[in-house]
Amino acid sequence: MLRTATLQAFFLLILLLQPAQGQGLPKIRAAYTSIAIQMDPIYIMKELNLPRKHGLEAEMLYIPVSSRAIQSALAGEIQFLTSAGVANINANLAGGDFVGLTATLNTFIFKIVSKPEIKEPKALKGRKVGISRLGGVSDAALRYALDLWGLVPDKDVAIIQVGGEIEEMLALQKGAVDAAVLSEPIATVALRTGSSLLFDLSTLGVPYSMHGFGTRKSFIRDNRYVVLRFMKAYLEGIYLFKTNKELALSVLKKYTRLDDISVMLTAYNEYSQKYIRAVPHPSPEGIQTILDQLAKTRPQVKKFSPNDLIDPTILKEIEESGFVKQLYGR
Repeated sequence: MLRTATLQAFFLLILLLQPAQGQGLPKIRAAYTSIAIQMDPIYIMKELNLPRKHGLEAEMLYIPVSSRAIQSALAGEIQFLTSAGVANINANLAGGDFVGLTATLNTFIFKIVSKPEIKEPKALKGRKVGISRLGGVSDAALRYALDLWGLVPDKDVAIIQVGGEIEEMLALQKGAVDAAVLSEPIATVALRTGSSLLFDLSTLGVPYSMHGFGTRKSFIRDNRYVVLRFMKAYLEGIYLFKTNKELALSVLKKYTRLDDISVMLTAYNEYSQKYIRAVPHPSPEGIQTILDQLAKTRPQVKKFSPNDLIDPTILKEIEESGFVKQLYGR
Protein backbone atom coordinates (compact mmCIF):
# COMPACT_ATOMS: atom_id res chain seq x y z
CA MET A 1 0.00 0.00 0.00
CA LEU A 2 2.83 2.41 0.89
CA ARG A 3 4.58 1.82 -2.44
CA THR A 4 1.32 2.42 -4.33
CA ALA A 5 0.68 5.64 -2.42
CA THR A 6 4.24 6.81 -3.08
CA LEU A 7 3.91 6.13 -6.80
CA GLN A 8 0.56 7.93 -6.96
CA ALA A 9 2.08 10.93 -5.18
CA PHE A 10 4.94 10.96 -7.70
CA PHE A 11 2.53 11.01 -10.65
CA LEU A 12 0.56 13.84 -9.01
CA LEU A 13 3.70 15.92 -8.39
CA ILE A 14 4.75 15.63 -12.04
CA LEU A 15 1.31 16.69 -13.22
CA LEU A 16 1.22 19.67 -10.85
CA LEU A 17 4.53 20.91 -12.24
CA GLN A 18 3.16 21.06 -15.79
CA PRO A 19 1.63 24.13 -17.43
CA ALA A 20 -2.15 24.24 -17.49
CA GLN A 21 -3.75 22.90 -20.65
CA GLY A 22 -4.87 25.40 -23.26
CA GLN A 23 -2.11 27.98 -22.85
CA GLY A 24 -1.17 28.05 -26.50
CA LEU A 25 1.56 25.40 -26.40
CA PRO A 26 2.90 24.10 -29.72
CA LYS A 27 1.03 20.93 -30.70
CA ILE A 28 2.84 17.87 -32.01
CA ARG A 29 2.13 14.21 -32.64
CA ALA A 30 4.65 11.47 -31.90
CA ALA A 31 4.38 7.76 -32.69
CA TYR A 32 5.96 4.61 -31.30
CA THR A 33 5.82 1.45 -33.37
CA SER A 34 6.06 -1.51 -31.01
CA ILE A 35 5.24 -2.72 -27.51
CA ALA A 36 8.64 -3.57 -26.05
CA ILE A 37 10.96 -2.83 -23.15
CA GLN A 38 12.95 -0.23 -25.11
CA MET A 39 9.76 1.81 -25.46
CA ASP A 40 9.35 2.17 -21.68
CA PRO A 41 10.91 5.67 -21.54
CA ILE A 42 8.31 6.68 -24.12
CA TYR A 43 5.48 5.11 -22.12
CA ILE A 44 6.73 7.10 -19.11
CA MET A 45 6.73 10.26 -21.24
CA LYS A 46 3.13 9.56 -22.16
CA GLU A 47 1.90 8.59 -18.70
CA LEU A 48 3.46 11.64 -17.00
CA ASN A 49 2.85 13.96 -19.98
CA LEU A 50 6.47 15.05 -19.92
CA PRO A 51 6.18 16.94 -23.24
CA ARG A 52 3.77 19.36 -21.57
CA LYS A 53 6.23 19.87 -18.73
CA HIS A 54 8.70 20.99 -21.40
CA GLY A 55 6.25 23.29 -23.18
CA LEU A 56 4.55 21.07 -25.77
CA GLU A 57 1.05 19.72 -26.25
CA ALA A 58 1.80 16.20 -27.48
CA GLU A 59 -0.38 13.38 -28.74
CA MET A 60 1.50 10.10 -28.31
CA LEU A 61 0.26 7.42 -30.72
CA TYR A 62 0.87 3.70 -31.16
CA ILE A 63 1.23 2.80 -34.87
CA PRO A 64 2.27 -0.87 -35.07
CA VAL A 65 3.10 -0.86 -38.80
CA SER A 66 6.42 0.98 -39.19
CA SER A 67 6.04 1.54 -42.96
CA ARG A 68 2.72 3.28 -42.38
CA ALA A 69 4.22 5.33 -39.57
CA ILE A 70 7.10 6.47 -41.80
CA GLN A 71 4.65 7.55 -44.49
CA SER A 72 2.68 9.53 -41.90
CA ALA A 73 5.88 11.22 -40.76
CA LEU A 74 6.97 12.11 -44.29
CA ALA A 75 3.50 13.52 -44.97
CA GLY A 76 3.77 15.74 -41.89
CA GLU A 77 0.92 13.99 -40.09
CA ILE A 78 3.24 13.11 -37.19
CA GLN A 79 6.37 15.00 -36.21
CA PHE A 80 8.38 12.40 -34.26
CA LEU A 81 8.65 8.68 -34.81
CA THR A 82 10.52 5.75 -33.33
CA SER A 83 12.18 3.79 -36.09
CA ALA A 84 15.21 1.71 -36.97
CA GLY A 85 18.06 3.01 -39.08
CA VAL A 86 17.03 0.75 -41.96
CA ALA A 87 13.58 2.41 -42.05
CA ASN A 88 15.22 5.85 -42.15
CA ILE A 89 17.36 4.76 -45.10
CA ASN A 90 14.33 3.37 -46.94
CA ALA A 91 12.47 6.64 -46.37
CA ASN A 92 15.34 8.62 -47.88
CA LEU A 93 15.62 6.24 -50.82
CA ALA A 94 11.97 7.05 -51.50
CA GLY A 95 12.77 10.77 -51.58
CA GLY A 96 12.09 11.65 -47.94
CA ASP A 97 14.23 13.77 -45.63
CA PHE A 98 13.97 11.69 -42.45
CA VAL A 99 16.90 11.70 -40.00
CA GLY A 100 17.65 9.95 -36.73
CA LEU A 101 17.92 12.09 -33.60
CA THR A 102 18.90 9.27 -31.24
CA ALA A 103 20.31 5.76 -31.27
CA THR A 104 18.54 4.50 -28.18
CA LEU A 105 19.49 0.95 -29.07
CA ASN A 106 22.76 0.82 -31.00
CA THR A 107 23.50 -2.88 -31.18
CA PHE A 108 21.64 -6.11 -31.87
CA ILE A 109 19.61 -6.88 -28.75
CA PHE A 110 18.05 -10.09 -30.04
CA LYS A 111 18.45 -13.62 -28.79
CA ILE A 112 18.08 -16.60 -31.12
CA VAL A 113 15.91 -19.04 -29.19
CA SER A 114 15.52 -22.56 -30.54
CA LYS A 115 14.28 -26.07 -30.03
CA PRO A 116 16.41 -27.77 -27.35
CA GLU A 117 17.92 -30.26 -29.81
CA ILE A 118 19.67 -27.47 -31.77
CA LYS A 119 22.98 -27.08 -29.94
CA GLU A 120 25.01 -24.68 -32.11
CA PRO A 121 24.30 -21.96 -34.70
CA LYS A 122 25.64 -23.98 -37.65
CA ALA A 123 23.00 -26.62 -36.86
CA LEU A 124 20.44 -24.16 -38.23
CA LYS A 125 21.33 -25.38 -41.72
CA GLY A 126 18.22 -26.88 -43.29
CA ARG A 127 16.02 -25.34 -40.58
CA LYS A 128 13.37 -22.62 -40.42
CA VAL A 129 13.89 -19.48 -38.34
CA GLY A 130 11.04 -17.11 -37.48
CA ILE A 131 11.39 -13.33 -37.65
CA SER A 132 8.85 -10.56 -37.20
CA ARG A 133 8.94 -9.02 -40.67
CA LEU A 134 11.02 -9.49 -43.82
CA GLY A 135 13.12 -6.37 -44.26
CA GLY A 136 12.79 -5.50 -40.57
CA VAL A 137 15.43 -5.35 -37.87
CA SER A 138 15.10 -8.96 -36.69
CA ASP A 139 15.51 -10.06 -40.32
CA ALA A 140 18.64 -7.90 -40.71
CA ALA A 141 20.11 -9.18 -37.45
CA LEU A 142 19.56 -12.81 -38.41
CA ARG A 143 21.05 -12.36 -41.90
CA TYR A 144 24.10 -10.65 -40.43
CA ALA A 145 24.67 -13.54 -38.01
CA LEU A 146 24.09 -16.24 -40.65
CA ASP A 147 26.76 -14.64 -42.84
CA LEU A 148 29.22 -14.79 -39.93
CA TRP A 149 28.44 -18.47 -39.41
CA GLY A 150 28.97 -19.33 -43.07
CA LEU A 151 25.27 -20.00 -43.72
CA VAL A 152 23.53 -18.56 -46.76
CA PRO A 153 20.20 -16.87 -45.88
CA ASP A 154 17.20 -18.21 -47.82
CA LYS A 155 19.32 -21.10 -49.12
CA ASP A 156 20.85 -22.85 -46.12
CA VAL A 157 18.30 -21.41 -43.71
CA ALA A 158 14.65 -20.58 -44.43
CA ILE A 159 13.68 -17.20 -42.98
CA ILE A 160 9.98 -17.16 -42.11
CA GLN A 161 7.98 -13.98 -41.53
CA VAL A 162 5.70 -14.75 -38.60
CA GLY A 163 4.43 -11.43 -37.22
CA GLY A 164 5.05 -10.03 -33.75
CA GLU A 165 7.40 -11.62 -31.25
CA ILE A 166 4.58 -13.31 -29.36
CA GLU A 167 3.55 -14.94 -32.64
CA GLU A 168 7.17 -16.00 -33.19
CA MET A 169 7.29 -17.63 -29.77
CA LEU A 170 4.02 -19.47 -30.38
CA ALA A 171 5.24 -20.65 -33.80
CA LEU A 172 8.36 -22.05 -32.13
CA GLN A 173 6.32 -23.81 -29.46
CA LYS A 174 4.02 -25.35 -32.10
CA GLY A 175 6.95 -26.51 -34.25
CA ALA A 176 6.12 -24.23 -37.19
CA VAL A 177 9.69 -22.88 -36.96
CA ASP A 178 12.83 -24.37 -35.42
CA ALA A 179 14.14 -21.13 -33.94
CA ALA A 180 13.04 -17.53 -33.48
CA VAL A 181 14.72 -14.14 -33.19
CA LEU A 182 13.37 -12.59 -29.98
CA SER A 183 14.06 -9.65 -27.69
CA GLU A 184 13.14 -9.12 -24.07
CA PRO A 185 10.86 -9.75 -22.34
CA ILE A 186 9.50 -12.33 -24.82
CA ALA A 187 12.86 -14.13 -25.02
CA THR A 188 12.76 -14.86 -21.29
CA VAL A 189 9.16 -16.08 -21.53
CA ALA A 190 10.19 -18.47 -24.34
CA LEU A 191 13.16 -19.77 -22.35
CA ARG A 192 10.94 -20.44 -19.35
CA THR A 193 8.47 -22.42 -21.44
CA GLY A 194 10.85 -25.02 -22.86
CA SER A 195 12.95 -23.34 -25.56
CA SER A 196 16.73 -22.99 -25.40
CA LEU A 197 19.08 -20.05 -25.88
CA LEU A 198 21.06 -20.75 -29.05
CA PHE A 199 22.88 -17.42 -29.37
CA ASP A 200 22.80 -13.94 -27.84
CA LEU A 201 23.38 -11.55 -30.75
CA SER A 202 24.38 -8.71 -28.42
CA THR A 203 27.66 -10.57 -27.78
CA LEU A 204 28.71 -9.78 -31.36
CA GLY A 205 29.20 -6.15 -30.30
CA VAL A 206 28.09 -4.87 -33.70
CA PRO A 207 27.14 -1.17 -33.85
CA TYR A 208 23.67 -1.13 -35.39
CA SER A 209 21.09 1.65 -35.07
CA MET A 210 17.98 -0.39 -34.42
CA HIS A 211 15.80 1.95 -32.36
CA GLY A 212 15.55 5.68 -31.82
CA PHE A 213 13.50 8.82 -32.41
CA GLY A 214 13.63 10.61 -35.73
CA THR A 215 12.00 13.46 -37.61
CA ARG A 216 12.25 15.33 -40.91
CA LYS A 217 15.17 17.64 -41.67
CA SER A 218 12.70 20.30 -42.77
CA PHE A 219 10.89 20.10 -39.43
CA ILE A 220 14.17 20.61 -37.56
CA ARG A 221 14.99 23.60 -39.78
CA ASP A 222 11.62 25.28 -39.21
CA ASN A 223 10.88 24.18 -35.61
CA ARG A 224 14.22 23.59 -33.89
CA TYR A 225 12.93 24.84 -30.53
CA VAL A 226 10.11 22.24 -30.67
CA VAL A 227 12.61 19.44 -31.40
CA LEU A 228 14.78 20.57 -28.48
CA ARG A 229 11.79 20.56 -26.11
CA PHE A 230 10.61 17.14 -27.24
CA MET A 231 14.07 15.62 -26.90
CA LYS A 232 14.36 17.05 -23.37
CA ALA A 233 11.10 15.29 -22.51
CA TYR A 234 12.48 12.07 -23.97
CA LEU A 235 15.76 12.35 -22.06
CA GLU A 236 13.75 12.88 -18.87
CA GLY A 237 11.75 9.75 -19.72
CA ILE A 238 15.05 7.86 -20.03
CA TYR A 239 16.23 9.34 -16.74
CA LEU A 240 13.10 8.16 -14.93
CA PHE A 241 13.34 4.75 -16.60
CA LYS A 242 16.92 4.29 -15.42
CA THR A 243 16.52 5.70 -11.90
CA ASN A 244 12.96 4.85 -10.83
CA LYS A 245 12.58 1.08 -11.09
CA GLU A 246 9.15 1.02 -9.44
CA LEU A 247 7.75 3.57 -11.89
CA ALA A 248 9.39 1.87 -14.88
CA LEU A 249 8.01 -1.56 -14.01
CA SER A 250 4.54 -0.21 -13.23
CA VAL A 251 4.31 1.51 -16.62
CA LEU A 252 5.87 -1.46 -18.44
CA LYS A 253 3.27 -3.79 -16.94
CA LYS A 254 0.46 -1.53 -18.14
CA TYR A 255 1.65 -1.44 -21.75
CA THR A 256 2.95 -5.00 -22.17
CA ARG A 257 0.19 -6.59 -20.02
CA LEU A 258 2.75 -8.94 -18.52
CA ASP A 259 2.00 -10.15 -15.00
CA ASP A 260 5.24 -12.00 -14.27
CA ILE A 261 7.31 -9.47 -12.33
CA SER A 262 10.46 -11.61 -12.59
CA VAL A 263 10.28 -11.56 -16.41
CA MET A 264 9.83 -7.79 -16.44
CA LEU A 265 12.63 -7.33 -13.92
CA THR A 266 15.03 -9.39 -16.03
CA ALA A 267 14.25 -7.23 -19.06
CA TYR A 268 14.42 -3.99 -17.07
CA ASN A 269 17.81 -4.76 -15.51
CA GLU A 270 19.29 -5.71 -18.88
CA TYR A 271 18.05 -2.66 -20.76
CA SER A 272 18.47 -0.03 -18.05
CA GLN A 273 22.05 -1.09 -17.33
CA LYS A 274 23.35 -2.50 -20.61
CA TYR A 275 21.62 -0.87 -23.55
CA ILE A 276 19.85 2.44 -22.92
CA ARG A 277 22.28 5.29 -22.33
CA ALA A 278 21.48 8.54 -20.53
CA VAL A 279 22.20 10.46 -23.73
CA PRO A 280 21.67 8.13 -26.73
CA HIS A 281 23.55 10.10 -29.37
CA PRO A 282 22.88 9.01 -32.96
CA SER A 283 25.58 6.68 -34.21
CA PRO A 284 27.37 7.10 -37.56
CA GLU A 285 28.94 3.67 -37.00
CA GLY A 286 25.53 2.09 -36.41
CA ILE A 287 24.20 3.59 -39.65
CA GLN A 288 27.32 2.55 -41.59
CA THR A 289 26.76 -1.10 -40.60
CA ILE A 290 23.28 -0.93 -42.11
CA LEU A 291 24.50 0.80 -45.28
CA ASP A 292 27.19 -1.85 -45.76
CA GLN A 293 24.68 -4.66 -45.32
CA LEU A 294 22.08 -3.12 -47.65
CA ALA A 295 24.66 -2.31 -50.32
CA LYS A 296 25.11 -6.04 -51.03
CA THR A 297 21.65 -6.19 -52.61
CA ARG A 298 20.71 -2.51 -53.04
CA PRO A 299 23.69 -0.61 -54.46
CA GLN A 300 21.71 2.64 -54.59
CA VAL A 301 22.32 3.12 -50.86
CA LYS A 302 25.97 3.85 -51.62
CA LYS A 303 24.98 7.44 -52.39
CA PHE A 304 24.36 8.02 -48.68
CA SER A 305 26.86 8.63 -45.92
CA PRO A 306 25.85 8.19 -42.27
CA ASN A 307 25.85 11.96 -41.78
CA ASP A 308 23.10 12.26 -44.41
CA LEU A 309 20.83 10.16 -42.21
CA ILE A 310 21.31 11.54 -38.68
CA ASP A 311 21.27 14.91 -36.92
CA PRO A 312 23.60 14.82 -33.90
CA THR A 313 23.27 18.54 -33.14
CA ILE A 314 20.04 18.37 -31.10
CA LEU A 315 21.30 16.07 -28.32
CA LYS A 316 24.68 17.77 -28.41
CA GLU A 317 23.07 21.16 -27.78
CA ILE A 318 20.94 19.78 -24.94
CA GLU A 319 23.91 18.06 -23.31
CA GLU A 320 26.10 21.16 -23.58
CA SER A 321 23.35 23.21 -21.92
CA GLY A 322 23.82 21.19 -18.70
CA PHE A 323 20.28 19.77 -18.82
CA VAL A 324 21.36 16.14 -18.45
CA LYS A 325 23.80 16.88 -15.62
CA GLN A 326 20.99 18.69 -13.83
CA LEU A 327 18.67 15.68 -14.27
CA TYR A 328 21.15 13.24 -12.78
CA GLY A 329 22.45 15.65 -10.13
CA ARG A 330 26.01 15.50 -11.43
